[in-house]
Amino acid sequence: MKKLRLLITKECNRNCPGCCNKDWNLDTLPICESFKGYDEILLTGGEPYLYGIIPFVDLIHKIRSENNTCKIFVYSAHSGITDILDYIDGLTFTLHDQKDVPLFDILNLALYESDKEKSLRLNIFQGIKLPDNIDLSFWKVKKDMEWIKDCPLPKDEVFMRLQ
Repeated sequence: MKKLRLLITKECNRNCPGCCNKDWNLDTLPICESFKGYDEILLTGGEPYLYGIIPFVDLIHKIRSENNTCKIFVYSAHSGITDILDYIDGLTFTLHDQKDVPLFDILNLALYESDKEKSLRLNIFQGIKLPDNIDLSFWKVKKDMEWIKDCPLPKDEVFMRLQ
């Protein structure tokens, strides 16, 4: 399986202590010239939601026009990402700290009435407590996440950026 991890923006509204982007010189990443040949394209950032909804949807349409068989996944920590859920195959949402829980609750409620056929993954960092009444039944949950030094790229992925 061939995967492209695509940096669509360096912008982020956080300053996480172990952010992988601090370990990479993002300006030296190769520029993605084509979306052909990939089985999965993972849209990431900084915070992808800050790229803007219209450019985000335009990018997804461009990817689909070049490669209509690939799966498109987004990595985000912003509850507004619900605006693009109809255009993607899956979402990995990360709770970095306790203040993210109310945002996740908003997202989770929006997803509760939507397409549960999507791949939904929830990463929860250590020390975060979710209320007992949150329904996580349609999420694949990974708890007690820790920051990984130097953020190694999985072997089956290439990491590129938009121009």
